[in-house]
Amino acid sequence: MRATVCLVLMLLGVTLSWASAHGYQTQFPTPIGGSQTVSPPSYSVPGSTAGGMGTPYGASPAPTYGAAPSPLGGPTTAPSYGTGTTSPFSGGAAPSATTAPSLTAPPPLDMSPVTPGQVPGPPPSYGSVVDTPPPNWDPYAPPGTGSTAPVLPQDYYPPPGTTPESGKLQRLIDEIRLDYVMLAPRGSKKFGTNDLDLSASLALPFFYNQETPLLITPGFAFHWWEGPVGGNVPPGLLERLPPRVYDAYLGAAWNPRITPQLGADLAFRVGVYSDFQKWSIESLRYTGQGLLVLSLSPSFQVKGGIVYYDRVRIKMLPAAGIVWIPSPETEFSLVFPYPRVSRRLPNFGNTEWWLYCRGEYGGGSWAVQPDKMAGPVDQIDYNDIRVALGLEFDRMDKIAGLVEVGTAFERELLLRSTHEKYSPSTTIFLRAGLIR
Repeated sequence: MRATVCLVLMLLGVTLSWASAHGYQTQFPTPIGGSQTVSPPSYSVPGSTAGGMGTPYGASPAPTYGAAPSPLGGPTTAPSYGTGTTSPFSGGAAPSATTAPSLTAPPPLDMSPVTPGQVPGPPPSYGSVVDTPPPNWDPYAPPGTGSTAPVLPQDYYPPPGTTPESGKLQRLIDEIRLDYVMLAPRGSKKFGTNDLDLSASLALPFFYNQETPLLITPGFAFHWWEGPVGGNVPPGLLERLPPRVYDAYLGAAWNPRITPQLGADLAFRVGVYSDFQKWSIESLRYTGQGLLVLSLSPSFQVKGGIVYYDRVRIKMLPAAGIVWIPSPETEFSLVFPYPRVSRRLPNFGNTEWWLYCRGEYGGGSWAVQPDKMAGPVDQIDYNDIRVALGLEFDRMDKIAGLVEVGTAFERELLLRSTHEKYSPSTTIFLRAGLIR
């Protein structure tokens, strides 16, 4: 009997195990009505057995629990926490386990060196438009000028005075200048001069542009004459030649830039040039220049126009030439009638030095009257051609200056009333200047 009971129990256990493995469920009546499916917990994993039975301590996933009883009746399936394989109780595919959000590693830091003036990192993006400047954009150009490629793009260094300095505050007194020139009375026909010129330039914004201001320059000059001595001095010239003459003038200069390629150099001066013995309309003279400037590249310009002298001998001269700056250390301003070539020297301390060679058409014209009561006012010219070698400096504290030595030739004194002329000997001259 005991053996029979054990056999029955064994068969019942095998049957229950086989039914559980093949998804069979047992239904029991409930007091609420309907039927409730009750599935016992299973610790086995399909396909994994240990001695024919599952073990809760093996290398298996967490146990899967069946449906919990519903208080209102009807089968209710609890969520599965398994591995997404086929459920042994529902006969269908178990829902997939929830996938945790993936964590993406941050990009590595950019440790490359940053070029001065360059903003590190990618350019800022606003919406779908990347805010990047064009390749030829100039941040220091005056507003509204834009950027235009030069005709000769291989040149790069801008001429002096044309470099844009956006945002610079222009001081009212641009410079105060003192110049002294001495022509030695030497040779068989002696005639010497000592000239002292004091001036101040005021920079006024013109047409709301600080880059090309209007320069207003009042000034006063003294000229002490020595001679003429020797040779055949015309008596009329010797009688009317005063020991000293003066200049009292007011000048204006403007360098407009109509386009990046087209500009102008304009200057005008009105003044009283006389020995101040007697006032007359002949004492009032007008001088100046007007040049058209064509910039073929930032370092190459072509200039052309006129220079107005208002003298007895020459009223005006044509002006033409080029300005070329092949490097920051060399400048060629080959413009007639005042050519100049400059070469930069090594700095000494905080001072910049330039060596230069220049030429000019020198001299001036004055209304003269030796005696206030005798005769009309006359006009006398002094003209010469000068070539000089000079050295100029520019300090960081805005003090500049120059010293030069040269020769003056083709000299002449000319009287307007009688056209009498005297030609002094070729001489040397010294010049010194201080600018603040």
